[in-house]
Amino acid sequence: MRKAMLFALMLTLLLTACGGEEKDPVGELQRQYAAVTAATMEADITCHYDEEDRAYTLLCAYTPESSTVTVLAPANLAGISATVSGGELKLTYEDISLDAGSCSAAAVSPVAALPRLMAAAASGYPAETGEEDVDGRKGLRVAFDLADEEGTLYATWFDQETLLPLRSEISAGGKVLYEVAWKRFEVTGQAPAEPEAPEAQPETPDAQSAPQEDGGAAQTPALASEGEDGGSAANPTEPGMASPADEAAAYATAEE
Repeated sequence: MRKAMLFALMLTLLLTACGGEEKDPVGELQRQYAAVTAATMEADITCHYDEEDRAYTLLCAYTPESSTVTVLAPANLAGISATVSGGELKLTYEDISLDAGSCSAAAVSPVAALPRLMAAAASGYPAETGEEDVDGRKGLRVAFDLADEEGTLYATWFDQETLLPLRSEISAGGKVLYEVAWKRFEVTGQAPAEPEAPEAQPETPDAQSAPQEDGGAAQTPALASEGEDGGSAANPTEPGMASPADEAAAYATAEE
């Protein structure tokens, strides 16, 4: 079984906050993905062209500014890499092209699919939301619009317990162009969580002069990134956190 390097999220992101205040799961999901500054991803992508279907396995070294995508399969294209930056696609090998034709009006190349799905999860407009199981796991489905791609919809099914991406679809004009089966997702860099603003306190002489022992700010939960030993930096036994076994099961079930 392929070793999956995964990240875990607090289950409370999908439940309710202390004191009964309801949380917005999609808003929290986007906040967490927007904080990812670097990630390693691997996925199987099926491209539905007018004449035929084609399948690729891609490895992506992602950052919001620029991503490098390497083809792992099929064998005749293995090793080809491309850089996706600022909406532009540049192949690193001359005279070889992964996208051999236009499948629709959507200007999305297969090698750009994973970076665009990440951009959608981080900053897209959630046009559709719902719950749908994926291979027996409870999934949160969110379909995003991107401002610079009118008519293209980026849908991802996230595991409700870990918020890992399980599968995705990219469609245009009501037609599914690309189907994505995620095999690996490893967060290698993330922005520090911004402290929440402290609640306003009544202005009294004692309140104005007394220092706050804890700094007066509560830290919001953040993604667990890879630790020095290759595991999660978060405590896997901490209540509300997914254990490594639970995380690996998300992809192990899908691969079966």
